[in-house]
Amino acid sequence: MRKGIRILIIAIVVALIAMTFFIKRANTGSSAITNETAEEERIPLEYTVFSMEEFLAPGLPLLLDMGSASCGPCNQMKPDLEAFYNETYGKVSVRYADVWKDSSLTGGFPAMAVPVQYFFNSDGTPYVPSEEVSRKIGFNKYVLRDTEEHVLTGHYGILTKDQLYMIFRDMGAEI
Repeated sequence: MRKGIRILIIAIVVALIAMTFFIKRANTGSSAITNETAEEERIPLEYTVFSMEEFLAPGLPLLLDMGSASCGPCNQMKPDLEAFYNETYGKVSVRYADVWKDSSLTGGFPAMAVPVQYFFNSDGTPYVPSEEVSRKIGFNKYVLRDTEEHVLTGHYGILTKDQLYMIFRDMGAEI
């Protein structure tokens, strides 16, 4: 039963992200960036759109960052986020959504403030930080009310490039 609810929640989130991608693509004519994209075709992080395929990129842990170009803390984090994106390209899937330009990009995630980041292991399960990383970085753990099953791990606020490396190394990423 718990596994069924978890699969249902993941399916809903993925469907919302896919729907957002297709609507956005129809409106802008842009194409999604995949982890197989050639180096010369890579676009700046702030223009990245994410699709269902990218959300569940096989074998890659995921950082989904929601922010805005109009947000001071987001702009403060931007250089570190872009550096991490460029340095880990092909090893970590990094996706950014400007949710003030298009609030539908939240895709049902509990984004009550920006910047906010969500972390997923390479198999699509929510990241569970080790005690050591949890002591250094504050995370929000989202659980189902009735089963207390962990379904999402997030962080509100600025993360440095070093903190992003710490998190993804904790996940087991070879970066």
